[in-house]
Amino acid sequence: MAAKRFMLVGHGGFYNRGCEAIVRTTTRMLRDQFPGCEIVLASNDPENDRRHSAAEGIEILDNRVARWSQRWIAMKFREKLSLPPAPKRSLRREIQQAVPEADALVHIGGDNFTSDYSLTPHSGLLGVDEIAFENGLPVIVWGASIGPFKSASLEETVLDHLRRAALITVRESISKDYLAENGIADNVVLVTDPAMLLEPDPVDLSDFWPDVERVAALNVSALASGYRDDADLGFGQNVVKAVVDEVLGWDGWGCLLVPHVINPPYHDDHQYMAAILEANGYSRKVKLVPPVYDARQTKYIISQCDLLMAARTHATIAGFSSAVPTISLAYSRKAHGINLDLFGHERWVVDIRNVSAPDEVVQCLRRMGEELDPLSSHLSEKAPEIKRSALSGAEKLGEVLEKATP
Repeated sequence: MAAKRFMLVGHGGFYNRGCEAIVRTTTRMLRDQFPGCEIVLASNDPENDRRHSAAEGIEILDNRVARWSQRWIAMKFREKLSLPPAPKRSLRREIQQAVPEADALVHIGGDNFTSDYSLTPHSGLLGVDEIAFENGLPVIVWGASIGPFKSASLEETVLDHLRRAALITVRESISKDYLAENGIADNVVLVTDPAMLLEPDPVDLSDFWPDVERVAALNVSALASGYRDDADLGFGQNVVKAVVDEVLGWDGWGCLLVPHVINPPYHDDHQYMAAILEANGYSRKVKLVPPVYDARQTKYIISQCDLLMAARTHATIAGFSSAVPTISLAYSRKAHGINLDLFGHERWVVDIRNVSAPDEVVQCLRRMGEELDPLSSHLSEKAPEIKRSALSGAEKLGEVLEKATP
């Protein structure tokens, strides 16, 4: 039997440690389930991705549609005039040609099928689906959050694509229930995020570890603050300052600021958090992780901490899967859903969109500080279940492709 060929779409770049974690764990599952398979990755940062260790054995294609290019102008023109979508036209030619050569099209990226990141009916993300459908290829939505959507028309467009998908693995019950409410259930499987399976890679901590007995890891980004109604990009920095001041009052504790997306000058956690240190001149009890560690190494760093508060979803996933008590600074439904499935409640979620003052985050932190041991034990006990759930997606994909093989 010929080796399977998978095309992965929906990927930003390995500068996002969450994207890297998804690619690493997904490719490992595909290779275990389908020995000898070929993997093609459409990337928005192809030059840097090709040099990254996570790209080993993967063919990287350029997914970018250049601003002011003919395709970009045509797409924006159709959007502006409310013309019928033609998403295939927004795709680079090499992507259009690569899709029919695959045995399956796999949507990674986690939350691309939401309105969190400017999805429109004209998006190339839907265009690749159209090519796959036309060529009789199974479309797989992988480890995803689904919805909400900003408009009824966008919602119906996306739901129509999802109805035609061969398999949808969703990473929270909220997404599964949302799809069921819209009549999409037979092709849906509930899993945990594939990044839960990421193996940590130990690094030397001595150059940046706080001079303390216990460490609270903190991650925050301008992106999360940008979802607030007031669009106050400095709010996350104010939250971190309040949390650091609180933790430094705890006996034997210090703080470690952990970047998870490093992409200057756009969304760069390291620059954003470095400004906090520069403005406040903290002591040796507060340190910032250098922007040189990959997803596996970053997970190891997080795993050595005693507590985590993070805005980046895959930073929280690194914490959860390392049995580190974790507070999610939510800016979308995914954090709420993941916490509900892990804990059965949302006590450890603070929605940064609705917080009126940093003290609300501090209050949650104080509550968690009183429950660290039972929380860590709970996550350790959940670990086997989390792993089985993540792996179940690959097993189901095997069943789907077996049925699709003539």
